[in-house]
Amino acid sequence: MISLIVANESHTHIVSALLAGLFEDVEHSLTFEDIVDIFADIDASDHHSTLLALNEDGDAVGVITVAESISLSAGGRYGVINELYVVPDYRSEGVGKMLMDFAKEIGQQQGWARIEVTTPGDEFDKTLRFYEREGFMKIGPRYKFMME
Repeated sequence: MISLIVANESHTHIVSALLAGLFEDVEHSLTFEDIVDIFADIDASDHHSTLLALNEDGDAVGVITVAESISLSAGGRYGVINELYVVPDYRSEGVGKMLMDFAKEIGQQQGWARIEVTTPGDEFDKTLRFYEREGFMKIGPRYKFMME
């Protein structure tokens, strides 16, 4: 049986290990140590939630991070899923959906107009189909500018 919890500072190393797995899958350059440093700052924000899925032994098998943003075009406050990862042995077992439903609950409680997600790219077709099954629709590409 899977249980869901809101992560806190005591879960930093667990969250970091899961996200290091995600970043390895999508060829992102952040290391475990980078994530530990960044997570402490992010976790202190009132506009961010990290949710963990735990198996019956209490081991973390999934994580989702959600942050609040605001935009006129979005209709006010909305959520952004920044990361979603389920360990390989638990994929296709409903863990991702449970995490997504938990994020949607937070959005409802916060009065968000919607939730957005950045996807890893067209080569991750299973991931894209998952989001589509969850009711997400494509809104266009995203770009970034690196502050140095």
